[in-house]
Amino acid sequence: MIWPKDDKIVSFVEITEPIREAILFAYTIKRKNKNRSIPWNGLDIGEDEKCTCFSPKDQFHLDNLRYSEDEQGRDALDEILGLAVRLGIEQGRRIFKNSIEYTCMKIRLDLLKK
Repeated sequence: MIWPKDDKIVSFVEITEPIREAILFAYTIKRKNKNRSIPWNGLDIGEDEKCTCFSPKDQFHLDNLRYSEDEQGRDALDEILGLAVRLGIEQGRRIFKNSIEYTCMKIRLDLLKK
C-alpha cells in the first residue's frame, strides 16, 4: 500500500491494521488482566486530538476499553496502536513547529546581516 498521491489523509485503521497484522504474525499475544484498566504513565496526546479522543489514562480505563471492544470492535491492542499514532502526530506537530520557527529565525538573522 502506498500513501495517496493527493496528500489525502488516511484513517487510523489504514495505519494501524498492517502494524497489528505484523505484530500478530511475529508474536503470540494474549491480553492479561483483561478485567482491569491499563495503567498509563506516558505522555498525553495533543490538544487537537483531545477534541475527538480520550486522553490515554481515560482511554485505558476499563469502562472505555470495554466500550471500544463491545461497541466498536477494537481491542486493547488496537487502542494502544491508535495511541502510538496520536503520539506520533503530536511529535510531528512539534517537530514541524520547531523547524518552522528555526527557519523563520534564521531568515530574520540573515536579513539583519544585510
